[in-house]
Amino acid sequence: MVSSEFEEAYRELEEGKLESALEKFLKIAEKEQSVEVWVNIGNIYRRMNLLAKAIESYKRALEIDQKNPVVLFNLGSAYYQMGKFFEALKLLEKAEEQGLTDPRVKIVKALCKIKLNLPDPMEGLDEDQKRIVKDLMKNG
Repeated sequence: MVSSEFEEAYRELEEGKLESALEKFLKIAEKEQSVEVWVNIGNIYRRMNLLAKAIESYKRALEIDQKNPVVLFNLGSAYYQMGKFFEALKLLEKAEEQGLTDPRVKIVKALCKIKLNLPDPMEGLDEDQKRIVKDLMKNG
């Protein structure tokens, strides 16, 4: 699915040119529906703090691949940012069930558990991950 249009849009995203990258990814999405395009659109919206649009984009990606762990993680992270901790936790657990081993999953899961006052929120975290969670909780 890697086209020169996609590469150009992604490069602009990496350079922080969010509006331009978004415009390019939306044009690609008009021609071709793919998980990668919708995830990048969602990521741009999240970086712009347009969380409802980010969630909508991740849901479009899930329509294409319901079990994609990267989509589940990103959707869960967006819900976390919105303060929807229960929904976030369920999606993050599904991402792990689908094989995502990214350490950020455990960190965001722990943050959700803390916000939900669930027991043992740090269970399964290594010392570095525990430190990150504590730092994130201190800083809001």
